[in-house]
Amino acid sequence: MKRIGIDARFYGKAGPGRYTKNIVIHLEKIDLKNEYLVFLKKEGFEAYFPKNKNFKKILANYNWYSFDEQIRFLFKIVFSKLDLFYTPHFNFPILYPGKIVSAIPDMTMHTFSTEKGTTLPKPYFKLKKLVYRWVFKWLIVRAKKIVVPTNTVLTEFNQTFRNVPKSKFTVAYEGVDPDLISSVTSGADEVLKKYMVEKPYILYVGSMYEHKNISGLIEMFKILRDRFGYVGNLVLICKKDKFSKKVYEDIKALGFGEKIIMPAFNTNSSSDIVVSDEEAIVFRKEADLYVFPSFKEGFSLTALEAMSVGLASVISGIPCHREVYGDSVLYFDPRNAQDMAEKANSVLVNAKLKDSLISKGYEQVKKYSWENTAKITLDIFNQALKDS
Repeated sequence: MKRIGIDARFYGKAGPGRYTKNIVIHLEKIDLKNEYLVFLKKEGFEAYFPKNKNFKKILANYNWYSFDEQIRFLFKIVFSKLDLFYTPHFNFPILYPGKIVSAIPDMTMHTFSTEKGTTLPKPYFKLKKLVYRWVFKWLIVRAKKIVVPTNTVLTEFNQTFRNVPKSKFTVAYEGVDPDLISSVTSGADEVLKKYMVEKPYILYVGSMYEHKNISGLIEMFKILRDRFGYVGNLVLICKKDKFSKKVYEDIKALGFGEKIIMPAFNTNSSSDIVVSDEEAIVFRKEADLYVFPSFKEGFSLTALEAMSVGLASVISGIPCHREVYGDSVLYFDPRNAQDMAEKANSVLVNAKLKDSLISKGYEQVKKYSWENTAKITLDIFNQALKDS
């Protein structure tokens, strides 16, 4: 029996948190041999209840990208005497001396400038970016194996780190969180009323970072209303943070306050995640269309989540999307708001096209599962543990 540590401090959060949660839960189901120490922050520690006796949760309430992470968390995992340390993100205690396996979802900060969207002073932002690049590169060097979510990301790694053996990287597609496919049979009207949302509406779910192209989405919506006569709303589901607050203020300044609705700001909740997973399912099921205009992604789960409950999707035609979604969605040029609006309108007014996308979407979702992701990850663990 080998002792494997998992940095699960993102557990319970969006993005890497959802990835971490599903990897942990599915590893529990398939690995009855190894011992696992699952390191969690307080919120995740209270939410995670191991069902496999070989999995033990450990409180590691150290913030990401902090000195605590580099010093106190380092000592905690060193004294845990691990045979392997798994970090499903690029950040890790850089002085950790043991074997490491990592999962890196994308190279957005390497290949897409985020300076415009930052709220930090520019000199500090540039310094932070340099530190990020150094830590990122050091993890690439230190890790025995690295899991990436698509061949698109794999190609980017191979082009950026030409001296790193290609054999170090393995592609493991992600899947839809089972919690987001749970059927909701009642309560839709109450959820929409709670957040002051009226049908019909187009839906977006995700963060408000610059590369998500929210400004393009808003311009698309304006064209959809002005030129194509769409009478519905645009609903943006996101967490409450400095990026989404700026978008919220911009929308009000543009005079779209009543037509572009951000549920996170329509309640008095003090939490950063306002809309629950169950409520998000309702929003997906009641929407006319799902639109995702991102410039850059590693796998891009949100359209898959929409398709899993029968919501047709139109998304940006970036390489990652074309790899993951095939012909199950309609693609547009994310830098052309007119094209975005035309593609969205074609689905809204053509019932036959919409039904076809819904049918193809259901089939596409079946191709991906977290169980398969966990199996590939476990195989990588075993390979790394055998390496001297």
